[in-house]
Amino acid sequence: MSLDALRRLKERAEEAVMMELAQITQDLAGMERRCDALTVRMESDAAAFRVHAEQGMPIEAVLEWQGRMDEERAAVQQSRRVIADLTDRWKQAQARLVVATQERKVLDRLAERQRAAHRADVQRREQQATDESATRLRLWSG
Repeated sequence: MSLDALRRLKERAEEAVMMELAQITQDLAGMERRCDALTVRMESDAAAFRVHAEQGMPIEAVLEWQGRMDEERAAVQQSRRVIADLTDRWKQAQARLVVATQERKVLDRLAERQRAAHRADVQRREQQATDESATRLRLWSG
């Protein structure tokens, strides 16, 4: 595989990881907003429950409130688990991005060295041709 083909492959891999990282970041931000909203709702419902409980409620209403708050608590816990999973995925993707970027940079430097070596070779040949022409001209005119 040529160096250019390998560089393009590494660039595409780097771009793919960047896109994955962007998607995870978006998902993580959305889940954090959802978790915050659930937490606010849960706290609001807990405050409302306390007010109703102080005023006196039938047992059926208490059980209904407890069921609702248990569901909200479970939803918040599930959201936090998803956030933890997304955070882990983000860290893994970030690590892969660092590796992909380093690999691409190594290939970029190698390609630049090859181009510099090629330019030096071309300049050397041109200088050699110029020197030969000058030598012939001196010999011919001299």
